[in-house]
Amino acid sequence: MEPESPSVKSRRGVTLPRWAIPIVWAVIVFLIQVLLPWIVAKLGPRFGWSNQSPASWNFIGLIAVVVGLSLYAWCLVHHFKSYRDSVRVSFSPPHLVVSGPYVISRNPMYVSGLIAWLGWTLYFGSPAVLIALLLLWAIFTYRVIPHEERLLEELFGEDYLEYKRTVLRWIGRY
Repeated sequence: MEPESPSVKSRRGVTLPRWAIPIVWAVIVFLIQVLLPWIVAKLGPRFGWSNQSPASWNFIGLIAVVVGLSLYAWCLVHHFKSYRDSVRVSFSPPHLVVSGPYVISRNPMYVSGLIAWLGWTLYFGSPAVLIALLLLWAIFTYRVIPHEERLLEELFGEDYLEYKRTVLRWIGRY
């Protein structure tokens, strides 16, 4: 038996009714973008905190959290609008998304998530959250995104290559 190609493996998944998608995403976003940074912050010191309260400068981080989560929500709403009655949840998209936040970055969900984690780093004053943020960035940059790019090239061919030439991986020159 021949090994499956990445695109075949990534098409596996579970089908969910359209109404369940916002609930599933809300839980996922809460776990990864809110609960996990809080847990990681508990692993080390919190600069600026005293008597279980943040200093006034720590609250600046909440601006980045709100910006990051708002951008994340924009990505999710943009995806949700394209869903039909049910959605097959898998690692390969049914179509190439090149509008909305995907005009600014090929990876706006990763960008927005990292912005939120940067905000949590400042809010919690936590070196542990900063280390986790840097690890996430490295994992996305060197493992996840290259794998996804190969998959998208395989699935969408020249359309994806053209998109890749015109829209940057992150924002700016990165």
